[in-house]
Formats: sequence, C-alpha cells, structure tokens
Amino acid sequence: MSVFSERLIALMKQNRINQKELAQKAGVTESAMSYYVKGDRTPRSDVLTRIAKALETTTDYLLGTSESVSEVPRGELQYLQRNLGKLDSDQLKKAENILKAAFDDIFDDDEE
Repeated sequence: MSVFSERLIALMKQNRINQKELAQKAGVTESAMSYYVKGDRTPRSDVLTRIAKALETTTDYLLGTSESVSEVPRGELQYLQRNLGKLDSDQLKKAENILKAAFDDIFDDDEE
C-alpha cells in the first residue's frame, strides 16, 4: 500500500468520513475514490487538492513529502498578509525583525 493510500485511510478514519462522502466532497466518482484508497491510482493535482481540503490536511502530507498533518489556517495567513500589506517600508522592516526574533526563539535557528 502506498504512503498516499495509508494516509488517506488514516485521515478518513480521523475525520469520520467514508469513501462515498469524500468522493462527493472531492468531486470524483466513488469508484475513483476506491482506486485511491486501495493505492491503485494517485489522483490528479486538482483532485488531490480537493481531497486534502476535505480532510483538513495538505497535499504534501497526503503524498508523504511532509510529516505535518495540518497547515496554518488560511484565515490567519490572510490576516497577516492583509496587515503586512498596509505597512510602509520602515514598519515592514520592524515587523520582519520581530518575526525573525520570534522564529529564532521558537525554532532555535541561527541561519540567516
């Protein structure tokens, strides 16, 4: 069984969603979803994105290229992007320095 199908099954259980419901949310047939679950096929990128959204995860996690199950909620990222876009260059530099300091503290990362 592929990493994709293993993670797909685990997330379906975690989200208490069956193949039929997931197929509907992803806009595919039940038989196509059955192929994905069995590991016989991997979905196209657009379908993969819809599956990830329905299961509240990332495409990278489903494909096995990331161990992080979830992503930062879009609303939080949009809030940051919207407000950072309102800053002038001096304010933006201050915000960047604050974020760098916070990330260095959180992740203990010395890289520039």
